[in-house]
Amino acid sequence: MRKATLALLIVAAIGGATLMAANIGSTFIGQGCAPGFIGSFHFVNNQTGGAGAGQLSATWDSGDTCQVGAYSVLSNTQHFSCMATGLLTSASTNLPGKLVLSHYTCTDTKEPPPPCDPKKEVCK
Repeated sequence: MRKATLALLIVAAIGGATLMAANIGSTFIGQGCAPGFIGSFHFVNNQTGGAGAGQLSATWDSGDTCQVGAYSVLSNTQHFSCMATGLLTSASTNLPGKLVLSHYTCTDTKEPPPPCDPKKEVCK
């Protein structure tokens, strides 16, 4: 009886661990910024069932990675933020529910030109 109970607990633990991982959907893979830009990515894990603060792990084709805790934990939703270059290749949390890439913005990484000096040049 002990062996059967132990086996059942192990199966339940393994099954529970599988259910507790939210992976990003394939529609979000390949999203990101063109070369020369850096992205600010906002991920949302919905339907968390009131879970405690989770962890996000994400990777991009540039080699950038992000491992971060939730910056906002609500009753059924958690929010995560990452900065990275390239296109998203994977993302997951240790939470139940559904993980989505809510939105991202891209910023040019080039230095802006110095301000125009009207005493030295014609400014546009």
